[in-house]
Amino acid sequence: MMKIFFVLSIVMTFSLSAQAKSLELKKNSGSIFVEEKSDWKLSRDLFGMPFIYFSPESNGQRSNISFTDTGAELELDINSLSSNQKSYENNKKIWADKVGATPRSFVPYKATVNQHGHRVHSIGFSYVHEGKNYLEKSHYIECRGKIIFSKSLRLIENEKHEKDFSDLISSLDCGGV
Repeated sequence: MMKIFFVLSIVMTFSLSAQAKSLELKKNSGSIFVEEKSDWKLSRDLFGMPFIYFSPESNGQRSNISFTDTGAELELDINSLSSNQKSYENNKKIWADKVGATPRSFVPYKATVNQHGHRVHSIGFSYVHEGKNYLEKSHYIECRGKIIFSKSLRLIENEKHEKDFSDLISSLDCGGV
């Protein structure tokens, strides 16, 4: 009987410690909840973004992902977004030309559903700027009738942060947003 209790204690302790903590990003009327990442730092109201989550430094850079409650109350049309991919690409080429960057490739539009049942629309592109290769992605998350905008940016070689970004988008939930 004691062995069973001991094994159950270990399993329960492991289960509780393996669960990810939730980080609440609270602004005005609502909150956004994402998985808390160890050694990541949260900044508020930086570069016009209410929340930016920075990774630990890797290859001389800190990858980051921002979260913004757009206040828009709507559902996005998958067909419309998919058909506007060329417009997105043209706008990114114009932006790259203005800042002296060179577009490398585009990440095609895709729609998925995260672990909380929220539809996520994503699109992105990679580019070279001042000798460094970057990957930028935009995510539009439909969360209880509102749109949460998220943008991730990393050096291409910081591929491990792409999984972190994916985990954060997958874990995103909202309350009163």
